Amino acid sequence: MMYRIGSDKQWIPAEFVTIDKDADLPNYSRTTGILYVNYQGLGGVNLLDSQGNYQNQYVTNGSSWRYFAKATINGREMYKLGGDKQWIPAEFTAGFQNKSGYYQVQYNQIQPSIYAPGYNLGYNYEGVKTWLVMRRLGTYAGYANYNWATVNAVKNFQASHGLNPTGIVDLATWLKLGFIKETWYGIDSYVAPLGAGKNASREDHINAMINQAYKYLGKPYIVGASSSPDYGVDCSGLVLQALYAGGLNPTSISSTQHAHPGNEWNSRVLWADPKLMTVPLSDIQRGDLVFYYEPGTRTIWHVALYIGNGQVIESWPPRVGISTLRDYNRSIIAGVKRPFI
Repeated sequence: MMYRIGSDKQWIPAEFVTIDKDADLPNYSRTTGILYVNYQGLGGVNLLDSQGNYQNQYVTNGSSWRYFAKATINGREMYKLGGDKQWIPAEFTAGFQNKSGYYQVQYNQIQPSIYAPGYNLGYNYEGVKTWLVMRRLGTYAGYANYNWATVNAVKNFQASHGLNPTGIVDLATWLKLGFIKETWYGIDSYVAPLGAGKNASREDHINAMINQAYKYLGKPYIVGASSSPDYGVDCSGLVLQALYAGGLNPTSISSTQHAHPGNEWNSRVLWADPKLMTVPLSDIQRGDLVFYYEPGTRTIWHVALYIGNGQVIESWPPRVGISTLRDYNRSIIAGVKRPFI
């Protein structure tokens, strides 16, 4: 007996074929990944067959399993662990999770933190909103720091438009400059959407992180910026949004905090964060964070995301791009941190 799998010249003997009897189940999809058993009862989870009958086969809480398909059985979402008699209900499963003591993987959308969106701009602020204001007023010269020239330009603009000449950009000034209310709050509040679902594997989270970083390719380097791919970012701003997409929320920094005075060097904060595991450079893996010293010092001044094959994606003036692990500007590696363990 033979089965035809393609053209008339593509047949396979039946003795080498296993027919998937479950393929006709509702919402069936052949997919694979790693799941973790999350069960608070005694004795573990009793597996079911494709008809929904319990099989007296148990998997214990905290154990990890590869699944090979998903389907709906008697109204319940199920994952197939092996044969047609090894299905586990989705409500007793969870996705990848980091070890205790390190940042835990989030499966609900991460929210802006530390500072509320919609903050005013004043002396020494940085980020996307500062960059837009400086470009609008002609004070931008490649570095988006709200300097005294910008303070004076804002005062002059406010005075000529019937506003109190404070030199501080509030919402009223922002609107007079020709921007809209939605961007006043939206630029600040952007947090990359989660790129890995409930039963995602470690690799899925790493892919989500790297995929988010790729969305910024070619965008300009903007100091203090960590917003959406509609705009540019700096080095730690890029890494932060990538971490958000992967499901990690490094609470030592945030996308809103980064633009405030004194928070330009978030790469140093990430380097010092004990909730990100330090690993040897010799063990570097795809998805790791690479930190660099400023030449001639022991001061962290840059962070990049390792994407494999000796390459990183990074925001380095003038734009986000792909580079080798070391180059003339970033030759001294301080160390490596691993977000997903």
